[in-house]
Amino acid sequence: MPRKKLIRTNLYPYHVTIRCNNKEWFDVPLHIVWNICKRALCRANSKHPVKVQAFVLMSNHYHLMIWTPLANIDKFMFELNRSISFEIRSKTGRINRIFGDRYKWTLIDNSDYYSVVLRYIYQNPIKKGIVEICEDYPFSTLNYLVKNKSFPLELHTRDTLELYQKNYFNCSRSLSNREEFSKSFTRSTFKPPKCHVP
Repeated sequence: MPRKKLIRTNLYPYHVTIRCNNKEWFDVPLHIVWNICKRALCRANSKHPVKVQAFVLMSNHYHLMIWTPLANIDKFMFELNRSISFEIRSKTGRINRIFGDRYKWTLIDNSDYYSVVLRYIYQNPIKKGIVEICEDYPFSTLNYLVKNKSFPLELHTRDTLELYQKNYFNCSRSLSNREEFSKSFTRSTFKPPKCHVP
């Protein structure tokens, strides 16, 4: 299947994800990978400025919501993943690649879907049974925002805290159709399942 043509824009955010090679877990403990990712986000942003809305690191992949005022998602993502891979390989001596394929992206060009995708990202640790509420997951920008912890990169917090205060991220009804929902991210622009209720 050919790779979808990249849409570069500064008008809407993207949902981006990438998984480890062969769906393996990272070769180092997750708290170390988290620190690597924070440094990599800062490095990539210093070269190709963006606005990071959300970042959640899981055991073999990550989810990112990102705004690109300079329409430079490809440059930022290349630098981010290159930096993460280089640091992990340096720590582990691994020769093979860290990530299995190129990053996957979907443009969120409908304001009604924006908060839905943000919730999807933050609910990953709940879906995996790691935590009971989103903000308790330590490898998530929501944890930093809610608990007023310092993050090394200024986060784009548009609507995030307001949605959190409405208990939107911990809403259980959105967990039931995540498999159908995840298929929506294969498209260039996000369209949730027809049965989905926001």
